[in-house]
Amino acid sequence: MITALALALAVSAFAADPGAPAPAPAVSTAPVSTVPTTQVVSVDARFELLGVVARLAGADSAAGATDAYRQRIDKRFASFRGHPAVALYKRLAAEPSGAETLATFPLYYSDPPELRLTDPNADIHYLAGEGRRELVARLLVELRDFARASKFAAFFKENGAYYRELETDARKARLGGQTVSEIEKLIGVGLASRTHSIVSPLTRATHDFIVPYPLPPGAVGAKNFDVYSIPTESLSQSFSYVWPEPLYVFIDPSFYYFEKLAIPDPVAFYGPEIAKCRAVSPECHKQFVATVLIDRLNGGRTHPGVIISTAAAPALTLEQTYVKALSARLEEYEKNRARYPTLWSFYPRLFSVFHELAHGGKPAKLSVPAVPEIRSVADFFDPAVVQRFNR
Repeated sequence: MITALALALAVSAFAADPGAPAPAPAVSTAPVSTVPTTQVVSVDARFELLGVVARLAGADSAAGATDAYRQRIDKRFASFRGHPAVALYKRLAAEPSGAETLATFPLYYSDPPELRLTDPNADIHYLAGEGRRELVARLLVELRDFARASKFAAFFKENGAYYRELETDARKARLGGQTVSEIEKLIGVGLASRTHSIVSPLTRATHDFIVPYPLPPGAVGAKNFDVYSIPTESLSQSFSYVWPEPLYVFIDPSFYYFEKLAIPDPVAFYGPEIAKCRAVSPECHKQFVATVLIDRLNGGRTHPGVIISTAAAPALTLEQTYVKALSARLEEYEKNRARYPTLWSFYPRLFSVFHELAHGGKPAKLSVPAVPEIRSVADFFDPAVVQRFNR
């Protein structure tokens, strides 16, 4: 077990961590990313360790593990049921948003038993709340001890053949599926992103999306925007709405900076209806845009109840009203890619939809800076670009 002094030092160290210009040339249809946009499917040692601890805590989600695998776990780890890591896991899982914390924080650490923070400047999500950061720090200390004492790394290696079978089956579910390059073609911006689908025989996530990629205004200098997911269903069932998640790697920083540059008074610009919507969900307007883009990426099959192709409905919801108008405006972008090589360059026209619906059809006078030219998501985090945007 861990001494009180060692635990105190570890918690202290963890707590100190910082938790449209003139017409442009025709856009290329080739992928614009400078980083391989691969899709990684794997069993992850960090989440299997958590899965073992969860099983000992009585929180086994009965995901896809075979009975034989569970029996191997019980035989190997039963004697560690009283380990402090088990009690701490149970405590964190019972807290509000504890499931999100458990599904996210391992991504910032190396494989067990070291579980070393891979980036000292990482902005780790889901650590808000009284005592949450300290609780996670204590859990990390005990997980390291659990992994070493139980020889978890050896167990993980011994079950490698079983994990490879799971990974092979999961990859088959993705054959013929869409790729990140298709998102890049739609938005005209390189994502520098890979998608990682974590296949876990023990863990079934409560949410499909895990979002550890950098967000503005922090993370200046970031260059990697990988996206991770643990599907709540089988990979084949969830793939159609999981695979476009890297789209948010672009949407989040581009929305942040466009609103900062062009919309100084959001309440006046968006009007009272969007203000009500944002009071409930601050990013609802962003989600309207994402809905349209994801629907395009999935060939119009994602949101049949929201994307409306005719005016037959007697009354549209707020979401349907905006999504329908945004979808129509996006057609203008798709037909004029020579003028609008990137979605960023089209933002003045796209955001004008919100103003037009709120102000009797009156278009908004908006623009994006001609310089710098945004060709990669990393540009939003480039120190020189950030400095220019913040002037």
